[in-house]
Amino acid sequence: MGWKSLLIETPVWLMGRFYPPRFDPSRDTPREILVLRPNDFGELLTTTPLFEALRKRFPTTRLIAGVGSWGRPILENNPFVDEIVEIDAPWNNKLVEDRSHGNVLRFLWKSPQVIALRARGGFDVGIDVLGSYMGALLMMRTGVRYRIGVRGYRGGWSGCQAFIEFAARQCGRAALAQGELIGATALPEARPQLFLTDDERATASQIWSAGNVPGRRTVRLIVGVGAGVATKAWDARQVGAALARIAQTLEQAGDACDIVIVGSKADQARAVEAIAAAGSGVPVRSLAGEVPMRVMFALAEEANVVLTNSTMLMHVAAAFRRPTVAVIGGSITRPDRHDAIWGYPPPYRSVSPEQYVAGEPARNWPSVERVVQAVLEAVATQQRAQVDAAA
Repeated sequence: MGWKSLLIETPVWLMGRFYPPRFDPSRDTPREILVLRPNDFGELLTTTPLFEALRKRFPTTRLIAGVGSWGRPILENNPFVDEIVEIDAPWNNKLVEDRSHGNVLRFLWKSPQVIALRARGGFDVGIDVLGSYMGALLMMRTGVRYRIGVRGYRGGWSGCQAFIEFAARQCGRAALAQGELIGATALPEARPQLFLTDDERATASQIWSAGNVPGRRTVRLIVGVGAGVATKAWDARQVGAALARIAQTLEQAGDACDIVIVGSKADQARAVEAIAAAGSGVPVRSLAGEVPMRVMFALAEEANVVLTNSTMLMHVAAAFRRPTVAVIGGSITRPDRHDAIWGYPPPYRSVSPEQYVAGEPARNWPSVERVVQAVLEAVATQQRAQVDAAA
């Protein structure tokens, strides 16, 4: 541990002495478990299997998800979550602009959200999935009697009663390991879980049906052009060039295609740029910022193939086992490590540069040809699987 980390961890350790464990989950059944994940969309998605693991371990315990207000749609309709509480914490997310130390302290001591949690009288068990000194302080502040964290990432473990060791392992599996600390053994696959409604699926089907070409097989391709970090987003002009070649190849093979770009309002300009680069004859339309997040989830469920950067859509596709091509580059210089932590088994695959130019992230992207080839291979594999399933 470096001196800076030690400087921060020391007061957490001292405060932890004033908040000793007051509950033993190995002896008693928790009345409530608070799971903290007020982080970005993808990180919350990877945590969702933990709720099923906890429900199987503690069938009568009330499971409460503490997430940023932006993450609520991800957990809606989840049968394993009893309550969602909004915690717009100013750390480890890109949704709260002011993430200064001063704002962290103000949030912990003065936020109405934290005050409301304190008024509930405490929680038997709390899990800080990220593992940070801020999360440990929040658990102490809200009266968590038995705290679980992570040692070796952002600190806070010294204020916890149990913790996992931080390691470069699949992020969903790391969250499940925290459940194992309190006896969870019936573990689901480390894959995001989303639970859609019939209305959401019907809306998505209606959107997709508008792009069907009568009498021809239509390949549905859903595309994400944005990323939480700008340097992780493939150039929109390159995206457009790839979409044009994909559409042309499918047309030559006798298939039609329907390409839908999704994302937030912040992605609208990039979507326009990609569509312009693709050209007027390419069947691509943008719904970025125009449909609710959960309808976007339903669109992904019905897609044949997903093309995306390393962003939320990648995890949404994994929830529905959709064939996925993730374009990895820019500031991500270790694709193997990226996939070890954030990736999934096939039908997920990533495409990264064949070589890297140090200090020039704008040049560190795979070629259009390699991305197009990966998408077409995913389409062919998915079509063969459909034929086999129908036989």
